[in-house]
Amino acid sequence: MVEFALLVPVFFVLMIGLLDFGRAGFYYVAASGLSRTAARSGAAYGINGQGVTDAQIVGMLSQQANAETIKITQPAACGTLSPPSPLTSCYQPPSGQAYIFIDRSNFSTLPKFIKVSVVYRFDATTPMIRAIVGTIYVQATSSMETEF
Repeated sequence: MVEFALLVPVFFVLMIGLLDFGRAGFYYVAASGLSRTAARSGAAYGINGQGVTDAQIVGMLSQQANAETIKITQPAACGTLSPPSPLTSCYQPPSGQAYIFIDRSNFSTLPKFIKVSVVYRFDATTPMIRAIVGTIYVQATSSMETEF
């Protein structure tokens, strides 16, 4: 009984921690997929041959992000450049949300590349794991050559 009482809390903390880290892995894969889809959409021709605007890209991704329980927005205060490392306060989204950054800064030279970054804030469900790990900002970046 004493051994059981000593080992059960450790076992449950490990089990719940494993589930939380599994969720973090899921959101990393989701952020990678969102950034890849956004870069592909931005690199392809638009309806008029001019390319797709940033607002259209965010609109297209909202449905995919909602299916993955992520609310995605483009913060106006930060601009569209890639997030710095480490992330400053402007680039840190609220819990359960993601920011998307679409960087077209090198469009003056050929070949033209579009770079899309998605930053998602992940907070562990378990209070004990949250106290140990803190907030995790999952960041995924994709870059593609434009076709127009």
